[in-house]
Amino acid sequence: MTPMRKAIVAQMVKAKSTAPHAYTTVEVDMSGVVALRDSAKAAYQSREGVALSFVPFVTKAVVEALRRHPDLNAHWTDQGVLRRHRINIGIAVAVDDGLVVPVIHDADTLSISGLNKAVQDLAGRARAGRLMLEDIQGGTFTVNNTGWFGSIASQPIVNVPEVAILSMEAIVKRPVVIETPHGDTIGIRPMMNVCVSFDHRATDGAQIGRFVADVRKWLESVDADTPIW
Repeated sequence: MTPMRKAIVAQMVKAKSTAPHAYTTVEVDMSGVVALRDSAKAAYQSREGVALSFVPFVTKAVVEALRRHPDLNAHWTDQGVLRRHRINIGIAVAVDDGLVVPVIHDADTLSISGLNKAVQDLAGRARAGRLMLEDIQGGTFTVNNTGWFGSIASQPIVNVPEVAILSMEAIVKRPVVIETPHGDTIGIRPMMNVCVSFDHRATDGAQIGRFVADVRKWLESVDADTPIW
């Protein structure tokens, strides 16, 4: 095993053997996010020099939800839940020989564009082997993008001592029921599954349900007026 694989083994065994995992999954209508990204991505690429991905939108939704649910922006300790004042979002990044989780520190101070550039920078440096020690320390909540390789359902392992992790899956066009003043109809919508894995010592399904509902509400409220910068 490589040193990275040994470290992953140790962390995953610790997480699964000490934290009782539970899971909550919801569907999110990404119509507003997809429309905004499609309309802005060419100008954004020209202005910023990097592509605009879906990850910063989901990360922004997570950050806004964590403001309302500070018990999830926390670490589990022998004395119970330790809330963290700073919102530091870990972003899981696949590299050639494993997985690393660099951290966006003070993610709540950044716009969607700021989060996008932070994700691009950390992912690029992770794949080039140029992360510094401080880049992988201090995380309080993790976002995992399994959707980039087409996954529609996964259950991530909590990055202990954090108390929860959120996976965003592939955005897939699906027929869904749409409620209108004139009755229900069927429409095609870009849907994304979101799964939150959580340490059941630290929190329960009801709190996670409220948290992920806020994540979904933010994402489904995105429209042409949502600021990117």
